[in-house]
Amino acid sequence: MKHLLLFPLILLLLGCELVHQHPEPGTFTHVAIGLNYRGTNANVLSGTINDAREQEAAFASLFSNRDSSAYLMLQEGSSDDSYDNPSSPSLPTKERVTKLLSALVENQQEQDLLLITYSGHGMEDGSWVLAPDDASGTIFLDATTVDPSLLLSVGELFALLAPSKGTTLLIIDSCYAGNFVLENGTSVSLIDPRPIFSDAYEAYFSKGSYEKKVFVMAATTADNTSKEPIGGSHIHGYFTEALLGGLGWDEESQSLLNKPSSLSLDGLYCYIMENQRIKLSGTYQAFYQHPTIVGGPLDLVLCQDEN
Repeated sequence: MKHLLLFPLILLLLGCELVHQHPEPGTFTHVAIGLNYRGTNANVLSGTINDAREQEAAFASLFSNRDSSAYLMLQEGSSDDSYDNPSSPSLPTKERVTKLLSALVENQQEQDLLLITYSGHGMEDGSWVLAPDDASGTIFLDATTVDPSLLLSVGELFALLAPSKGTTLLIIDSCYAGNFVLENGTSVSLIDPRPIFSDAYEAYFSKGSYEKKVFVMAATTADNTSKEPIGGSHIHGYFTEALLGGLGWDEESQSLLNKPSSLSLDGLYCYIMENQRIKLSGTYQAFYQHPTIVGGPLDLVLCQDEN
């Protein structure tokens, strides 16, 4: 009889182990997009190509324990300031970017992680300014009008990601990138100036689903611009420079020398907020930049000490 009484207890203890068992990690895929607009009629950016290349290398090292792949999509112009080869498969035109993301999302499984990083110009509604697909490199149709066929909007990107079975992380270093930090049933903005306590309570204790989560970390609020140093020999955007530091990236060796044993997206965000080399707030928008992140009760674990 004693054995029968012990049996339910043993099952209960074993059940706790089964409930908390971590699933096997899936694949890791990184689409790194960077444009400096050299060879176009748009303002040239100095740090975006460095941003894309080094983020790709840093995250590849961070997720080296996973089956991983990367797509580096760059528009960087030529040494004589001419435009890129329009036929290059790595040139980030809107058509190439959307086709690639659609294909990756279609094949994504529940445990897979898709990382999309973007460094380039952003419009006031957050839209990305992607590369022209012809040799002219024309972005501005006139003094103030950007060719609308080059723009990837917030709505278009989220629509591309909607069918995903896995997890997507967007890291965006562009002006007005905070437009991608959307509130939903399980998320609340921590930057919004409105009273947030009731919003936070409703989000944290709502019945909303946490499946098919899209995590977003952006370099700015929805109404501010992203900045980079004016001069220097090796430039990054201020936001991406701090992000790479949080990953343990070493500029001199161009490698991940100080890989963290444990790191979450919220932890990385806190590091950026503490180490970004430009003020987080101020009187004049030109002199500050405040990163934003999707809020809510969920955090994305980037790496974790298994001991």
